[in-house]
Amino acid sequence: MQRLMKMVREALSTVLLEPALASRFRAEGNWINDYINDEHNWVTNEIASSLALVIKPKRSIGGYLIVQISLTGPGINAEGNQEPLVHIGWWGSAIDFDSTLMGFPLHIELGYELALEGERLFRWTYPEFESEWCYSVRLTDINSPLDVHTHIVNPVKALLLGNDAGSALSDTAAIRYEIVINGQGEYRVLP
Repeated sequence: MQRLMKMVREALSTVLLEPALASRFRAEGNWINDYINDEHNWVTNEIASSLALVIKPKRSIGGYLIVQISLTGPGINAEGNQEPLVHIGWWGSAIDFDSTLMGFPLHIELGYELALEGERLFRWTYPEFESEWCYSVRLTDINSPLDVHTHIVNPVKALLLGNDAGSALSDTAAIRYEIVINGQGEYRVLP
């Protein structure tokens, strides 16, 4: 899991240097890493990395590129899912597994709208902040460096450049979700 996360961080850091993204974003510092171990501290259940990005021409942090790998726990608790998941997104704060993480059910709070675009991309829209987004892939769909680029790097690049969910995630293994009616933030994984 550590090696995969390192490969993802390196690939995303490299793509951020490409002219199309480098003209819009600048990394602010290093990747911030966090994890959750089991109660005996033997096994890592979830690991996350977050990279602060400045949206040019501003000088302050505009958001965080996040990657979370969940073997167990809230990160895989979507209805109908039994598999480890990788969540990739753009959030207003770094993942810390205390107050900020991708997990199910999604907590619906006042002050923002949550939409599921194209059955694959969760988008949180705030009246006073930059919108946030996140999508997921099964960990078992990431088996090579090519998979990292196909399912993580290329879609992140497209989404950061403003492409919609349909075009950014069309050639990927991004998980399809549907809302569970009366589920209070519950989502179901579609086949």
